[in-house]
Amino acid sequence: MKYAIFSDIHGNFPAFAAALSDAGKQGAGMFLMLGDYTGTFPWPNEVVETIRGIGSAAVIRGNGEGYLINLQKQNQDEWVHEQFKPLYWNYRALKPDNLEYLTALPEIADISDNGGNIRLAHSLEIFYRSPKINIFHSNYFRKMMETAPFSHEEYLALAREALLSRDDALAEINDLPKGIYLLGHNHLQFYMEYGDKIFINPGSCGGACDCDTSAAYTILECVGNDWEITERRVKYNVELTAEGVRNSGLAAESPVWNGIIERQLITGKDYFGEFVGHLISTSRELGQTEYPVNNDVWDAAVKTWKI
Repeated sequence: MKYAIFSDIHGNFPAFAAALSDAGKQGAGMFLMLGDYTGTFPWPNEVVETIRGIGSAAVIRGNGEGYLINLQKQNQDEWVHEQFKPLYWNYRALKPDNLEYLTALPEIADISDNGGNIRLAHSLEIFYRSPKINIFHSNYFRKMMETAPFSHEEYLALAREALLSRDDALAEINDLPKGIYLLGHNHLQFYMEYGDKIFINPGSCGGACDCDTSAAYTILECVGNDWEITERRVKYNVELTAEGVRNSGLAAESPVWNGIIERQLITGKDYFGEFVGHLISTSRELGQTEYPVNNDVWDAAVKTWKI
């Protein structure tokens, strides 16, 4: 079987459509979806309905779908926080059947193939632990690239070394059963083989943060008794997509976030994380310890953010 692995589409339907078309041309027979299908770009229904229409797919939820579940439990009259405007908009824009589909998705899934197991999860603590392994965080990746640019092949080597040099992470890897582990979440395309385990992050199909604006996904195929991994990048019309975002109801609802996401879209660099960090710092400076931040803190952060 040839699998096409997707993650972090975030409502970017033009990117998703281009990547799906490419996967079909590559002969993919099954599609593995790792979560975060909506929340950032203004095409949530198009993305979800396309996923629902795929004949052979395994689909799990990410933290983005978790946000939708939390919103279901809240009184919409209390949806006043500027920092969550994109989430509010996407929740209201989703058709009821699409919302129901997303919130019912499982957190993990397992597939058996070639006598082994493929585990689907949106994230793994091995990669996103405390203290951080910085190279797996997109904001740090951007700063590294701006300081001393490196190739993707160099990144794979650097990330592998950073992970395996951490005794805590290495112990967890060794404790895992033999198998293939799929994850997304950080918008950085990566894969690594270690012993009898394979780890694959297909990157972000909708909002890549590795200084490459093309849509990312990964193909996994069993050939004989071995697994072949092919990372794919698919170009699409980023400028036209940015224009569509700019003219959307989402942009009208949340112009600050829209500007940040548009900049991220056309550069392939993480500015979302940079702003979130500034928002948290501003909150602390103003003595607010509650979360989410109030709109006065938000306004102060917007006025003082420079990058």
